[in-house]
Amino acid sequence: MRNILRQIIALYPTSNVIVAMESGDNASGRPGSLLPAPNTNPNAGLFQLVNSQGVPQEAVSICRIASVKITSATYNNQITYLPAPTPAPTGCGADCEAAIRAYLPVGTKDVNIKAGGQSTGQGTVIKSEFGMIVLVGPNNSSPTFVSTCKAEIITK
Repeated sequence: MRNILRQIIALYPTSNVIVAMESGDNASGRPGSLLPAPNTNPNAGLFQLVNSQGVPQEAVSICRIASVKITSATYNNQITYLPAPTPAPTGCGADCEAAIRAYLPVGTKDVNIKAGGQSTGQGTVIKSEFGMIVLVGPNNSSPTFVSTCKAEIITK
């Protein structure tokens, strides 16, 4: 998620985002920065949202983010994803993550992913990467980056 947030900050600095947390809470604003600074910090643990004037608002725990939706924007093909780690993870968490990606290949339509009792993403799968499913609306609109580790209920 940290990798994706860095790119959202760079590629969508004036777009509004809705961050859905695993608890069911939401936070919204514009992408600000990763904390502790700088955005390249490999140990950043918080994602700071800002208002339209750039004033810092909520900071949310990256470890608890279920999804990030970029409203009124289209998917940017410059976004890159981390490769699967080697050696590959094992255990229940790894099995669940792999099963979600297998269940939601690119092109799957009418997907709804819930976490924390709320819908965290809806649309068509445009990316199915290790740790991340990306859903979009018509014309690749409103991309939603969903953590496969946080997905709870999936319908299609």
